[in-house]
Amino acid sequence: MASDSSAERHANTISVLTALRTDEGSRLAELAQRTGLSRPTVDSILTELGRLGWVEQREPADAPGGRQAGRPARTYRLDPDAGFVVGVDVGVNLLTAVVADITGTPRHTLTRPISRTTPGTERRTAVQSLVADAVAEFGIEPHDTLALSLGVPGIVDPSGRVTLSTVIPDWTGFHVERHFARWAGVPVTAANDANMATLAEHWIGAARLVDDVVYVLAGRRTSAGIIVDGKLHTGRHGAAGEIGSIPDLYFSTEELLATPGRDPDSPDAIGSVFRAAQAGDAQAAALVEEFYRRLARVVEFLVKSFDPDMVVLGGGVSRAGRPLRDGVERHLDRPVFNTTPLVLSELGPEAVALGALRSALQLAVRHSPLLAALVTPPLRVPTRPVPGGLR
Repeated sequence: MASDSSAERHANTISVLTALRTDEGSRLAELAQRTGLSRPTVDSILTELGRLGWVEQREPADAPGGRQAGRPARTYRLDPDAGFVVGVDVGVNLLTAVVADITGTPRHTLTRPISRTTPGTERRTAVQSLVADAVAEFGIEPHDTLALSLGVPGIVDPSGRVTLSTVIPDWTGFHVERHFARWAGVPVTAANDANMATLAEHWIGAARLVDDVVYVLAGRRTSAGIIVDGKLHTGRHGAAGEIGSIPDLYFSTEELLATPGRDPDSPDAIGSVFRAAQAGDAQAAALVEEFYRRLARVVEFLVKSFDPDMVVLGGGVSRAGRPLRDGVERHLDRPVFNTTPLVLSELGPEAVALGALRSALQLAVRHSPLLAALVTPPLRVPTRPVPGGLR
């Protein structure tokens, strides 16, 4: 195999990994037949993958009575536990970590509430504790993972530093990537939470295979993520989609839906107003209708600015379901020619963490390109780190 070119060897290894990904165990001859490669080539590649810990070799079981007709063949299988990545949603009131194996399959999710008034340093410690406990489920520590990615409610510049966060002010100026890379000792990337959610929706959600997308993250605040020609558009400073910075479009969902007797800090404060409206509460219904009107103005601005193929309504408010979509559509002032579909997120509030997971997988692939053959659905791996923006 010494005569193989590097590109040819890489392509052959991807063929073997792809074949291994589809079953629970194959013999050498089966892999050679499936890939069209020679047995010596497949055997050499399996040996290398075994050294990496990506492939397990299983010795054949003894036949009944301990007698064999000829030498039985050992089998090989992909070991998904050979590596893990972590995606984190650093929410204002809730922290979420999702751990996936080398195939990109989410294996464990851990969430913890956190007070919005938690000081910045304590919030960092809480995130570190969350990540450590999440990966401990697999008997490893953060430094054993392949990559870590965080979705942050703030404008994040291309270097991974929060340049502005109005909802976590203590993190303004905080270099997320540098801090967590030093702590974990693995590659780290950070981006604005709306952008992370947009990546997830484009990867495995409602916007799959759609090239031009606007994702509206509607929760306690409203911001947006934008995909143009299949690529996330963050702008020069990572601030694209910062709808809340436009005075005429800004509104606080919490303040808008505030009603007597409801705790605004409750994780379900907003959801309870939507449920009350659906149950016939006239005051709640009026507040929710005004929310639809305000959100429709945001959507209208984005549609007229980018003319996307699709608008996805996501975030915590997307739990309201069809009434949310219909309510926004009711107040949307569309040009006669505009038929852009307005759809609900398929990932809901989990989109940010899943987008961070996707980003962590991308980062792991940059450091070990062969991993791309294992991830399903496939990743579009950018040639440079994805910068961030704000939720």
